[in-house]
Amino acid sequence: MKNLLIAAVTVFLSAFMLTACGVEVDKDQGATEALAAAEAKLAQMATYDAEIAAVNAWLEIWGNADVDKLANVAHGDYKRTAPDLNTSSLDELSAFILQVHEAYPDYGITNDGMAAGPDGVFVQWTVTGTDSGPGENATGKPIRVTGMSRNRFSEGKIASELVIFDTGFAATQLGATEMPHTDD
Repeated sequence: MKNLLIAAVTVFLSAFMLTACGVEVDKDQGATEALAAAEAKLAQMATYDAEIAAVNAWLEIWGNADVDKLANVAHGDYKRTAPDLNTSSLDELSAFILQVHEAYPDYGITNDGMAAGPDGVFVQWTVTGTDSGPGENATGKPIRVTGMSRNRFSEGKIASELVIFDTGFAATQLGATEMPHTDD
C-alpha cells in the first residue's frame, strides 16, 4: 500500500512538473522520457534566465559606462549592427559607450520589456540624455529615443547585437532639419 501511494504521488508530481514546464506528453510516452523532456525544458528555461541576466547587466554597463565589465557578459568575438555605429570588437564598443557618455553626461537607459527564446534575448529600451558634452557641436537639447535590440549568445555570452531605432526621430530632437544621405 505504501509503495502504491508513493507511486501515485510520484505520477502526480511528474504530471504537475510537466504541465508547469509546458511539456506535452504523448499518452504512450514513458514516464522516464516525459521526465527527461521536462528536465530539458527546465534546463532551457535556466539558460534563458542566464541570458536575461546578461542582458540586464549589459544595460547596466550602458547606463553607468562601466566598460571594464563588458568582457563579463560579452563574447570576445562580439559584433554590433546598429544605425548609429557598427562595431566588431569589445574595444570598439567600449570606446563608443564612453563617447556616448561624454556627449550625453546625463545619459540613461531603461529596460521597457524583455523576452528570451531560441533566437536570443529581445529588449525594448528607452535612452535619454542631454546633448551637452564638450565641443562646439553640442546642442544642449534633450533626447528621448525608444528602440529594440536582439542579443544572440555564444558560450553563454552576448555574441551579437542588432539594434533598431528611428535615427530620423533622434536627429530631429537634436535640431536636424535634413537627414544625412548615402550614396547607395
